[in-house]
Amino acid sequence: MGVFKRTTKRNGKKREYWYIDYVLNGKRKWESVGKVGLVTKSDAKKLLELRKSEILQGKFKTKKQNVIPTFSEFAKEYLEYAKQNKKSWDRDMYSLRKLEPFFGTYKLNEISPLLIERYKLNRLKVVSNRTVNIELVLLKRMFYLAITWDKCENNPMHKVNLLKEAGPKERILSYDEEEKLLESSPDHLKPILITALQTGMRYGEILSLTWEDIDLEREYIHIKESKSGKGRNIPINETLKKVLQELNSEHFVSNSVGTEVLEAKKGNDFSFSRGRRAGFRIQYREVWGFDSPFSHHVFSLCL
Repeated sequence: MGVFKRTTKRNGKKREYWYIDYVLNGKRKWESVGKVGLVTKSDAKKLLELRKSEILQGKFKTKKQNVIPTFSEFAKEYLEYAKQNKKSWDRDMYSLRKLEPFFGTYKLNEISPLLIERYKLNRLKVVSNRTVNIELVLLKRMFYLAITWDKCENNPMHKVNLLKEAGPKERILSYDEEEKLLESSPDHLKPILITALQTGMRYGEILSLTWEDIDLEREYIHIKESKSGKGRNIPINETLKKVLQELNSEHFVSNSVGTEVLEAKKGNDFSFSRGRRAGFRIQYREVWGFDSPFSHHVFSLCL
């Protein structure tokens, strides 16, 4: 039994803590007393004497050990949390479909930095560095929450480096290509594409628009909640205004990225198609003649 200092390093900073060392139920136990400077060695000695007395009198009781879940068990808990607290929870769900087959049967305290490195190597055979990094960032976040919720004690991702990513290649769409894009697109997609090209709005922002968000008289679109969590107004130019006026007068809206068109009541029922991104992943090289995905000014279309 004794008193000693222990140095820890986190985020490049070293910290010293006082610890006491004693035997309980035949097992050696370390207990942190406090940070050096806030707690003295004398304080640590007093606590050690108290622990020795409690052990002799049978009064010292250890905390009940928490049951450590497997990765699959914790993944279910995490996903329920993400659905309530993250807009991008569906992306987490997709990443978990890749993480769970590899880590699923391991308990959280059995997942080591070496095991994670093996996962990285396996995934790099089929996906890009960026995709692997997205999955690793999720893994790090999950362990952070697991520690917060007393499911485990350590985050193995602290000893794992993310992969280097190549900078994004921006492909600016020329005006001729823009015309070709619109000419080759189905009618029900043209309002979405024109809104994207003329405003730079995000995919989700466009698909969630209603007439309530559009002020044709003042010529702006109001985004209630952007990716940053703040609202903003986007100017409507003459090209977009004409398209929106035609939509307003025709009283219709695309129901999917297929060919069906629904009748809709005038008023707040308007919204652009809520089809999946996959609807845009058509063979652009064959249909539009482009060799790569593109962006127009500040907007990137995921094709």
